[in-house]
Amino acid sequence: MFYDFNPKKPVLFLAPMADVTNPAFRFVAHGCGADFTYSEMIHSDGFNHGDPYAKNRGFSIDGVPYGVQIVGSDSELIAKAAAGLEKMFSPAAKVIDINMGCPSPPITKTGCGAALMAQDFGAENHPASIIRRVCEMIETPVTAKIRIYNDDEKTLRLAKSLEDAGTSAITVHGRTRGQMYSGNANWEIIAKIKKELSIPVILNGDIVDEKSLQTAMDLTNCDGYMVGRAAIGNPSVFRRLKFYLENGEPANMSQTDDFSNRVDDFNRYFFFLQKYDLLPHVNIRAHAQWFTKGLPYSREMRLKINDLHKDVRIRHFSDDELAEERSALAFEISGIFAEYNEKCALEYGKIGDNASF
Repeated sequence: MFYDFNPKKPVLFLAPMADVTNPAFRFVAHGCGADFTYSEMIHSDGFNHGDPYAKNRGFSIDGVPYGVQIVGSDSELIAKAAAGLEKMFSPAAKVIDINMGCPSPPITKTGCGAALMAQDFGAENHPASIIRRVCEMIETPVTAKIRIYNDDEKTLRLAKSLEDAGTSAITVHGRTRGQMYSGNANWEIIAKIKKELSIPVILNGDIVDEKSLQTAMDLTNCDGYMVGRAAIGNPSVFRRLKFYLENGEPANMSQTDDFSNRVDDFNRYFFFLQKYDLLPHVNIRAHAQWFTKGLPYSREMRLKINDLHKDVRIRHFSDDELAEERSALAFEISGIFAEYNEKCALEYGKIGDNASF
């Protein structure tokens, strides 16, 4: 098993997210309390043709255990990529995860992601067939991330077929492909899957705070809970959730605490982006704006961030020039965060009991 699941201690996962879960963000999230994280999805076709994306974005800082996610449409090509990624990132990569749930049209129109769930049972590229083929090719545990159908029985049949094919665990996002990210995640069907399977089941969808986590735990009794969009620009969400799981009550945090933690997390994120030459691959302006979401003065900060370096044109920059420009931009953004962090402390008062956990 790729993780030591304990029924008395639910595991907190950071979801694989394109343009978000690069090595630096994963490392910061892990430091905040995420038990296990996943890489951005790596396309099997690109990897098999020598695309450097995986090498640049798929590694783990300091060898922290994590999962590598693959997206593709062909069982043989996915299996080939899995073998190559296993070799490239072992031993830190404890699991190879197959993306079978991404609903984004650019992904599904090529037959990848959630489009795989439209394959007929028994077909060569049906999710279960893919898992079976990948398990034949590699020794690393293989997992699957799926969505649900409108039909509960069909969803249960898919989940059972994946277990029978050899998947070590299954992550279920409780929305259909058509829902994208709208509406509410259906945790009831995930509870049914948990009762049906003997392998670990990880719930994904709508885990945003302590209350939602507790509700999901009470309803489903899953082995793990995966946080996606709530962690974008806010790895501190794992501090809150971890504290809650360990203490049985929410942390006593003021707005000043939240602001200060968010600033510290951004500065750590920037540090690791720079240290591991990731800045050319990250839109630091957009990522910084994510870190302002929900904070006091967020609109003011975003406007100031938008005004920085707005006349710079980067189309023809080399990687070194791009890294230098984005480093300078990030330093100025850090200054904006520091300015408003001080303003927040003056306006909202002292730090609470659990500021730094």
